[in-house]
Amino acid sequence: MPKVRQHSRVSDELPPEILAEVNRLFLEPGVTYDDIYEFATEKGYDISRSAFGRYGKRFLATYQRLRIVEDQSKALVSQAGEGMVLEETISKLLAENLINLLIDGKVDLEKIPKLMGEFAKLQSSTVMRERFKVDVKEKAKKLVKDAEKNAKTMTKDELVNFIKERVYGLV
Repeated sequence: MPKVRQHSRVSDELPPEILAEVNRLFLEPGVTYDDIYEFATEKGYDISRSAFGRYGKRFLATYQRLRIVEDQSKALVSQAGEGMVLEETISKLLAENLINLLIDGKVDLEKIPKLMGEFAKLQSSTVMRERFKVDVKEKAKKLVKDAEKNAKTMTKDELVNFIKERVYGLV
């Protein structure tokens, strides 16, 4: 079942800069829906208090979910580490969440191929990044070995040129 977009007069009628300010106000402690309604009215927009209430409820729920995801991501990085281990963990988490969304009918089936394609790109870039790290580490080991072998017989100028050439690729 395709997900139906929920329209909101708040997001549909307010220009981006006013909507950004409304969103910021929703996150301010002590600011009420009435305060936000008054702000929009002063700016010349005739949108009901209840429309701001509905929009605010969805906005704050989305914001809260994003904060939870951010906290979970930080926990994953601290527990799983970086690179391939983290990518594998995220893969499992994404697959689990996607299955739950499919079961609950909360995902647009037409968007699944795009989601999977984007995730495949993420995995591919992770693999390439990890391969690059391994290559750099191997080259650095070889460079250190060559430097240790030749440094004793080099003059200071020759050593500087060796570093420029082999480490920085300048010569």
